[in-house]
Amino acid sequence: MKVLERERTLMRIVVFGSGGKVGRLLVPLLVQAGHDVVGVIHREASADVVRSAGAQPVVVDLEGDAGPVREVLVGADAAVWTAGADVMTGPEHSDRLDRDGCLRAIAAAAEVGVNWWVQVSSLYADRIDIAPPVLQHFLGNKAAGDAAAAASGMTWTVVRPGGLLEDAGTGLVDIASEGMGQARITRADTALVISTLLSAGLAKNTAFDLGAGSTPVEQALNLL
Repeated sequence: MKVLERERTLMRIVVFGSGGKVGRLLVPLLVQAGHDVVGVIHREASADVVRSAGAQPVVVDLEGDAGPVREVLVGADAAVWTAGADVMTGPEHSDRLDRDGCLRAIAAAAEVGVNWWVQVSSLYADRIDIAPPVLQHFLGNKAAGDAAAAASGMTWTVVRPGGLLEDAGTGLVDIASEGMGQARITRADTALVISTLLSAGLAKNTAFDLGAGSTPVEQALNLL
């Protein structure tokens, strides 16, 4: 790791789900901030997107053996889990990826000495009983990953964004440690929050709800 001015640290960061809708926005932000980024993707078809952002693409089956996951994490300072099953692909896929795949990756990261794990979860993952019934199975799997990250021995951060939007980001958010009501936020602002907290060393060993708001990202993170 290299330490920059204003106590910002350059890291080698592995981003799981770099071909996804949040991951592909996060990777270029981390590269622009000066980090060495490895983008884990499910298919070779996403490699050009990761490579064009200035990161190294690596194809890994997150639903398969833990060996390749462990290999890609060796030497990393931080890892971000943005991978996730879609409701449309069904609960079994969520079991394999959101729960089993995530738990394997967290265990592998702790085993090889990754310092910081950032988990992209979902609003209501900490309050499953009041979530829409159709989402409860998926949120249960997210919650399992969140709990594993917190118990891993690594520094950890759990980000629980509300409903994700494709709109352009505003750079303005609302962050709460718990209990946020129905909220929505752009994928762009979600990626910005993750990039900012990693670069500024904020929101360590904490979980928070995330929605659109009126506070600049770094200021909101500093209020946690």
